[in-house]
Amino acid sequence: MIKNIIGRLINRNPAAPATRTHNSLFIPARRRFLCTCGCGMFYVTAAGAGLLAAATRAEAAAGGAIIRVGHLPAGCVSHLLLAKARGMFAKAGLNVVLTQFNSPADSMQALVSNHLELIHSPWTMTAAAFTAGTTDLRIIGGSGQAGIELVARNGSVKSVEEFIDAAGKGLRVGTLRLDTLELVGYGTMSQHGKSYDDYRMTFFPSMIGMGEAIANKALDVCTLAQPYAEHVVAEQGATYLTDSNSVWGPEAADCVISTRIRTIDQKRDVLKAYLSVLQESARAFSEDYEAVLNDLQPVYGVPRPILSVALKRQFPNPVIRQAGVSGLRRGAEYLAELGYLKPGVIDTVLDLKYQPA
Repeated sequence: MIKNIIGRLINRNPAAPATRTHNSLFIPARRRFLCTCGCGMFYVTAAGAGLLAAATRAEAAAGGAIIRVGHLPAGCVSHLLLAKARGMFAKAGLNVVLTQFNSPADSMQALVSNHLELIHSPWTMTAAAFTAGTTDLRIIGGSGQAGIELVARNGSVKSVEEFIDAAGKGLRVGTLRLDTLELVGYGTMSQHGKSYDDYRMTFFPSMIGMGEAIANKALDVCTLAQPYAEHVVAEQGATYLTDSNSVWGPEAADCVISTRIRTIDQKRDVLKAYLSVLQESARAFSEDYEAVLNDLQPVYGVPRPILSVALKRQFPNPVIRQAGVSGLRRGAEYLAELGYLKPGVIDTVLDLKYQPA
């Protein structure tokens, strides 16, 4: 259902030009790129999944209140995974059952189908699903901040200024539809009076394809999230041009925590406890970052130097403050330009009174 809704939103988008989609142009050297870039390790590893499963068993044994949570394999849930690995949910009387999704639309589908109570996913997906008619959705807290990157391949443009100057000259740009990834690309264009008509756009089904295209020199610029973005930059000599903080910051929420009104009504105290644990976990990143890396590196499975950079660029944002709300409104304006949202949707979908102080 959600995929059909998102499809209708995309198809009605009046700002989108006719574009190429992911095809065999980007397949050569796939195996080589997966090995050198490590993007296959972008997903939570088997060893990491084992650690998280053991934590869930401990939470169940302690008799904690069950809450089913979906998340994506990205840096925006680092504090969630840390809380899980450190047994913080069990201490708070919670049994958090995690399900990893590789698609925001799939996690949203699970939420609206009552298979989950909460999801950590891009706020753009929640706002779009609300706009399309799922009006009982609410965003109750933040998850990650920044870390949505505009990246250029080695030998292409080296700055936002060069990116804008290349408008109308055939620069090849890749992104994902209706995602914070699309927002960082389009928002950068819009800030400087440019649009998709000024670039050769390709819309991909996943970040992996864009990373391959950068490696194969089939794209000049693309949008990526951490920690995958740092893999591409480190292994392919790519360049960071700008990020979400520059487009809809300064406190640019990327993933947020979304739920439904029925869950709020039924599990209000559980939600408050869950959000408090995430805030406590997020503090650890500033208190002892090296210890955080020790706990998270086995979960993410990426090389420590890459993870160290990635989780500083996309760091926890468990509480959306007023500056963050203003940023979401700013980002929603770009999505309204693209035809996805109606103005004012952010103020309707936000319900932040359950956040800890």
